[in-house]
Amino acid sequence: MPKPIVLHIGEPIKYNHDFYTNEFLSRFDVIRSEEPDRASFVEALKAKKYGNFSAIFRPHFQSGGEMGRWDDELIPLLPESVKIFASAGAGFDWADVDTLGQQGIYYCNSAGASDEAVSDTALYMVLSVFRNFTKAQLAARTADPEIFTATHKLIATISRNPRDHILGIVGLGNISKKLAYKARMALGMDIHYYDIVRAPPEEEEKIGATFHENLESLLKIADCVSLHTPLNKHTQDLINTKTIAMMKTGARIINTARGEVLNEEALIDALRSGKISAAGLDVHCHEPQVSKVLAEMDNVTLTTHIAGGALNTRINFELGSMKNILDVVGEDGEVAGEPNTPVNLRSYKK
Repeated sequence: MPKPIVLHIGEPIKYNHDFYTNEFLSRFDVIRSEEPDRASFVEALKAKKYGNFSAIFRPHFQSGGEMGRWDDELIPLLPESVKIFASAGAGFDWADVDTLGQQGIYYCNSAGASDEAVSDTALYMVLSVFRNFTKAQLAARTADPEIFTATHKLIATISRNPRDHILGIVGLGNISKKLAYKARMALGMDIHYYDIVRAPPEEEEKIGATFHENLESLLKIADCVSLHTPLNKHTQDLINTKTIAMMKTGARIINTARGEVLNEEALIDALRSGKISAAGLDVHCHEPQVSKVLAEMDNVTLTTHIAGGALNTRINFELGSMKNILDVVGEDGEVAGEPNTPVNLRSYKK
């Protein structure tokens, strides 16, 4: 009996070689995509070059994007045999996961693999925006004694300890739950959150979180707002001129989610006016281009979308993608079970 076919897009396996050989290849025939761009990939699908494959496997989120956005032009070209699209990474704004679901295809990210790393990065951002660590670091790197001394004197007059301040979390998922626990236990912060779905009481109790029924209520009381929502049509520019106006004067903003959740022009205006006292951004609206205006501000902590950038994350991204396919695709290529980390269950149609 022939094995189900998996279409592998992007770079080859890098980390989990034993699992790939002993578990994955024993169950599936893996075919690598050879198309360098969208047009040729479309023609390959139309010609059924890869046959009736059962799964799409993208083990490295920084490769395998040659065909561009997976949308309602590309997805209908997939054979009916496809049951799952398993990708490394946590974000999925480059794929129309609802269209995939309506076509009977699970879309799975590698959620969980990056939770520790991203929550650690957000915690670092919290410390940085309260204590003005970026300003201090830039001053120290001048190696100028006068700048060092002046900054040493200034920092103590403009910085605060996070303890007893309110951390307002927008979007309570696995990452932000870890951040909430760390910020409360290590820094002594009060945790408040807003999400379209309220967490169960036992989860709120575990992290000591207070729920807000709407975003405005949260923004009004938070000393620091940390964004943890996926990017979609409802969350693009979620934090904008109007919502920033709701915030406390001198509040802080952190974004480790997606750049376009936060309107950068509105943020720049708020930083210039003092409405927002500091910001920490791991993600940016026009990556890899960072706003040159924000880059010149010493009250803004900037990183290069590395919140999840730890080796442990990469290893488990790759492994998680394989395990999702193994969970779903049976020996005959049909659906044999449910994936571990689906993101489109609401739109998924069997």
